[in-house]
Amino acid sequence: MKKRILRSLMAMSLSVAMLAGCGSTAKDNATEKGNDTAKADIASQEITEEEKALAQELVNRHVTEDDKVTIPVIEETIRLFKEQNTFEEGYPEVKYAADETGYVAEGYGWFDQMFGDAGIKVVNVQGASDSEEELMGKGELTFANRMLYPYLLNIERGADLVAVWVTQNPAEEIVSVIVAADSDAKSFSDLKGKKIATSTASCPFCVTEELAINEGWEAGRDYEFVNTKEYVNALLAGEVDAIIYHPGTTVNPILISGQAKVIDDALAGGVYVGGGGSRVIFTTKEIAEKYPTIVNAYLKVTELTKAYIYVDEEDAAKINEEVSRTPAASSIYWWDVSKETMFFSKLKLSEIQENTEKFYEWLTEYDQAFDGQADLSDIFDTQYINS
Repeated sequence: MKKRILRSLMAMSLSVAMLAGCGSTAKDNATEKGNDTAKADIASQEITEEEKALAQELVNRHVTEDDKVTIPVIEETIRLFKEQNTFEEGYPEVKYAADETGYVAEGYGWFDQMFGDAGIKVVNVQGASDSEEELMGKGELTFANRMLYPYLLNIERGADLVAVWVTQNPAEEIVSVIVAADSDAKSFSDLKGKKIATSTASCPFCVTEELAINEGWEAGRDYEFVNTKEYVNALLAGEVDAIIYHPGTTVNPILISGQAKVIDDALAGGVYVGGGGSRVIFTTKEIAEKYPTIVNAYLKVTELTKAYIYVDEEDAAKINEEVSRTPAASSIYWWDVSKETMFFSKLKLSEIQENTEKFYEWLTEYDQAFDGQADLSDIFDTQYINS
């Protein structure tokens, strides 16, 4: 099937930042308190023998959704990691693209606990989305936590990056078809002939295309495609009939308030939920090769934090609100629909690679941002993502 969106439209869209849901969900207007926030005032908690045993396991394996990761487990895991490892010298500041997971880790002081004794500072970088390659090339960014789409877009542009962590495949709910509360539409199929808004060069664009292809629709003939970043305002003003986006913290307030409703989700069995919507943490190949202990330490704190969010999202959401000013209810809504992308993939590397290649082939056919020339042979680092 021919690509449906004009290349001129894509070029214009690529000049602006991609949808926040495809990468960092943190607020770019987080205050300075977010950078040196008063650490969560948490009294030391007595650790049980069961928690000690779990921490000993988690030093050397990935966290799963079955692990009850508590604050004592995290602190003990960090202690054991430092006891068993020595950080490489020459990298005094770890800079990560600001996101909610990092804010929660900052709020509890877990980055400081892991890196502080070694004199390594951990800072968040605001507004890094869609600029990772440039920032990493300048040494102004160490890690980015994005969905597979923007990572592949960086690879497509020739970036010398590598993924060091990858999550499970997402559920369909990670991208929603949203209409006004008084709309008669009950599913995507009811939107034929309607105006549908999303953003090109984004995960929701992929989902929109998949849903349209499944219906046999073509943009401009069966529905009107509206490319905008003002999607919430457009829906509330009645300028479009539906929007298709991640129900992240910029979108879900209108769902929580009852102004809008979800009528459908990403295509079940499609390439997006088949791996295209998984999340990766990536860095430069140089950092992955020269500083493996620092990389593993950052990944360990991040993974433990995500697991704690899963175990006690209300507490984590309060801490995130203190740091980023994101309302706790909005964070919880997003975490609930994206929980699959909080845990390391259970698939073999060969399966992850196969899913990625299928997604890339689909992007090459349907998305003007991709031309099929990228080399995908070494985009997952086997030192961190084992087969």
